[in-house]
Amino acid sequence: MRTSLTPSVLVLLTLTLILTGCRSSEAGVTLADHPATQSPTAEPTPAGTAALEPEPAPTAEEHPGHRIGIRQVDGVGEFYFRDTGEVFVPRGNNYIRLDPQQRADGGIQIYHSVFDPGLYSPQEIETAFQEMERLGYNTVRVFISQNTISAEDGLDPEYMTHVIDFLDAAREYNQYVIFTMDWLPGGPYGEKLNEGCCERFNMMNVHLLTRAGLDANVMFFQDFIRTLLDNGAAVEMVLSYQLRNELYFDTNFPPFSLEEGKVQVLNGKEYDLSDPEAKRRMADENLVVWLDELREAVQDVDPGALVSVGFFWPQEPNPARIGDPRYINTAPAIWESTLDFIDLHAYPAAELTLEEYAENFGLEGHQEKPVVMGEFGVNTSALSDPDTAARELMRWQAESCQYGFDGWLLWSWDIHENDDFFSGQSGEGEIARVLSPLERPDPCQTAEFEFLDTNLALGKPVRASRVLPGEPAENLVDGTGRRWGAGAGPPQWVQVDLEMPVTVEEIRLTTAQTPEGETTHQVYAAGPGEELELVHTFSGFTQDDQELVYQPESPLENIQIIRVSTIRSPSWVAWRELVVIGGQ
Repeated sequence: MRTSLTPSVLVLLTLTLILTGCRSSEAGVTLADHPATQSPTAEPTPAGTAALEPEPAPTAEEHPGHRIGIRQVDGVGEFYFRDTGEVFVPRGNNYIRLDPQQRADGGIQIYHSVFDPGLYSPQEIETAFQEMERLGYNTVRVFISQNTISAEDGLDPEYMTHVIDFLDAAREYNQYVIFTMDWLPGGPYGEKLNEGCCERFNMMNVHLLTRAGLDANVMFFQDFIRTLLDNGAAVEMVLSYQLRNELYFDTNFPPFSLEEGKVQVLNGKEYDLSDPEAKRRMADENLVVWLDELREAVQDVDPGALVSVGFFWPQEPNPARIGDPRYINTAPAIWESTLDFIDLHAYPAAELTLEEYAENFGLEGHQEKPVVMGEFGVNTSALSDPDTAARELMRWQAESCQYGFDGWLLWSWDIHENDDFFSGQSGEGEIARVLSPLERPDPCQTAEFEFLDTNLALGKPVRASRVLPGEPAENLVDGTGRRWGAGAGPPQWVQVDLEMPVTVEEIRLTTAQTPEGETTHQVYAAGPGEELELVHTFSGFTQDDQELVYQPESPLENIQIIRVSTIRSPSWVAWRELVVIGGQ
């Protein structure tokens, strides 16, 4: 069994790991002030970088190396186990912990915080990994925090101890890890980055278009990886060092915001800032240079490592992310870079279809390197319940196979601090089960699951007493949470035709009500050709986005029509969703 750490023991990590009994101490890792050390397989850690005091590092022959590699079979890239030759399909989850922090301006900034001192929870991680392994998952994606990984002099020893412990847990529960990040930490990395800032280059553009920005990223990744290697971390479980979670250029900052003059950038070329097309070339050409040089720097330290990058979807040819000043063209990274694989994020029930996502990503015809969907999930405002979300995610995953996706990571396993998205643990864990390799071995095929509720009203014909333009009655049963509105106060009604006699076990209604207040809603039901009969009344204080649930003492038999009549409400009558659970 993996030994757990209590919060009090976590405090002692700043002194020693030997007494904690955690796996990292078994690997001989102890905390110390930074010594400028060398290992047989790595260059000296740059001066000023805090580190863990290492054991004698293994030689290249002794090092276990990364278990997962990439090969081409008949021109098609795929993941595989280097020791057995078997195909590896990344299927897993994003493991997220968020820490809301107060900004100087009074606002709230949300930071990723899995490994942060004082917040790291080995018990939670062990519980999550045990369940992931039980369901057949094999991959976890986790964020390195930009705000706490860096102490004044470099990498924070306690933080890195947590990273090493996380890899030990991953090894025990067979979870291959993708390390990703949003932004570079401060300390010496921030100092190096600032050498390229700010009048001519600012924000993400400093990273991607200046030599100082590239050097700062090289310094960080090499320090991070050396610390893992020097301290005997389970790097064989690292599936990839991901250079960024979602990489982009900031077009509302220099040099893109400048409209005259020329600028020399990372690749040594000059670009005319008065020419929009020249600015696009500047971004696309230097993206590949930055990715390739940083990948080479990672592999200089860890030759067997896979290196990847993540992207959200570009804004064309299918219009998307309208008004977003962040620019990215993913095609050059996919087609021209030396990266081992690409991570593309595509969410169902959002603004594009899968076909449109693939077009915007520039995927058409690409096969040479694997492409994973490192983030896919469903916003709770887009679909009505975990069961509906599970079916949509399963359909999305299966459909994505035809566009060349080779792996999938749910956003997210669980989120305690943010309920904007359904997670694998939402409801009774339906999503985690539907996407799991154990329950559904072939990700490219959908399946039927008895534990999923069937919404008999989904997509069925709807009638209403009144309809407000832009809020049609069909919205009531489309599964998205978009509202039907009568455009008037009570009395008003809306009804759904289930198109065949069914057995009704439960009726769920999601309110769309402003202002809040006392309401009365009557639920009627009828079989084919029968008169409507009152079966339930909701009466009391209600507010917007509240779920009202009616479960009859015994199922309602032979029902085809469901009507909801509102006879009292302080607002215009409207509903976000009607769900009818049952069977034929």
